[in-house]
Amino acid sequence: MQKNKLIIALKKLKPEETAAFRDFVASPYYNKRVVLLDLLDHLLTFAPAFSGEGIGKEQVFQAIFPDEPYNDKQLRYHLSWLNKLLEQFWLVQRQAVQEEHNLVVLMETLSERELEKHYRQQDRKLQQLLNGVEAPDAAHFRHRQEWADTRERHFQRQRLRRFNEDLQDAADALDRYYFLEKMKYACAMLDRQAILQGAYNVNITPEWLEYIKGQDYFGLPLLKLYVDIFRALSDEGQEYHFDALLGELDTISKAVPTDRLREIYFMAINYCARKIRQGQERYVEEALSLYTKGIERRILMEQDNLSPWTFTNVVKLALRLKRYQWIEQFIAQKGKLLPEAFQENALHYNYAELYYYTKSYEKAQEHLMQVAYSDLNYYLGARTMLAKIYYEQDEEEALLSLIAAFTIFLKRNKQVSSAIKETFLNFCDLLYQLVRREGRKLEGLEKRIAGTELLTDRAWLLKAWQQKTGKAPER
Repeated sequence: MQKNKLIIALKKLKPEETAAFRDFVASPYYNKRVVLLDLLDHLLTFAPAFSGEGIGKEQVFQAIFPDEPYNDKQLRYHLSWLNKLLEQFWLVQRQAVQEEHNLVVLMETLSERELEKHYRQQDRKLQQLLNGVEAPDAAHFRHRQEWADTRERHFQRQRLRRFNEDLQDAADALDRYYFLEKMKYACAMLDRQAILQGAYNVNITPEWLEYIKGQDYFGLPLLKLYVDIFRALSDEGQEYHFDALLGELDTISKAVPTDRLREIYFMAINYCARKIRQGQERYVEEALSLYTKGIERRILMEQDNLSPWTFTNVVKLALRLKRYQWIEQFIAQKGKLLPEAFQENALHYNYAELYYYTKSYEKAQEHLMQVAYSDLNYYLGARTMLAKIYYEQDEEEALLSLIAAFTIFLKRNKQVSSAIKETFLNFCDLLYQLVRREGRKLEGLEKRIAGTELLTDRAWLLKAWQQKTGKAPER
């Protein structure tokens, strides 16, 4: 039963949805098979894990058909019907919050039924709702286009021979929706193909961009930002495009929806990351500034929480700039914004990084020992950092023991992807070779470190090799 689609779906049912779903199944409008309510009630007694004795196929069948012999086909039908009801329930729940779209559909229905007074009431309600939007995005203009299109069809049904502006409103809203969506996808494609292998057909010409500029970006600050980030991403050699984007982010961000602005901030941060990897240290400061401004303006916050990965990236950038006192204040102040489930691990890991960089190895180890195994990302980073500390303190026995234990953990753990596993296994192997080899046996190791495709902390390994051999790494 654990692999049954219904059981898998029920596990995703939120606690606050359970009662509502039961009412949904109990409603004869949605469900004419009363026995499905009995089936749901039986299954819900095993929530939230939906495991244990009594949830096997035969037990479930006997619970809803106590006087009948087990019939596998009949059970599968009922499980499938209940699963379809759950999917329909989620669809109804989603539709209920789409207020603008629902009003458009209602207006169309009222117009078709020639209920003019009802139609006008809903028209005023939708107009008030749409006019109250201060930071419009593409979805807003899609709603405006649907609204104007509905008004135009209502006008046609009345067979009036006079000029009607709804047709123009629908076309204008469609233009804004199209250009916003096209630029959003184009920017996302450029951002993603710079990170992952592969290339998209972006299909944006300079003339196309000039047309948008000639229209004064249709008066949309969001569209101006999309054009700026697109120019920066499509021509990364011309850095003035990125500088123009930074200026726009400081001046017009209040007129842009937070979700869209967050996407643009992360695209700009990814741009900085690529420049940093190219050795342009100026962009360490730019990336840190984007992060800190994004956090202070709550742009990079999601549901009042700060992502632990954003938190860690801020610390890493500030460490490169050696702003140790600032980092200590940042961890203490912004650590409170981390999601409760991640907070303890994130704080211990980032304090450990701070103390590692300032060579307070004892304090770093105290925090590393408290990073829980339950969070693989932090745990892998913590084991790697601890290995570096042991190496730098010449604690060879502790280091070799750690490498052996870490290697076994990586090989046996099924939660770690093959690529990540190889990245850390290569680190363990190369560090072991660095410790155990002496003299001429070290000569080929530098090329292995430089040439290994999947490897964490490559720069640190090369520096350790250089210090041990007294040679500069080959270029």
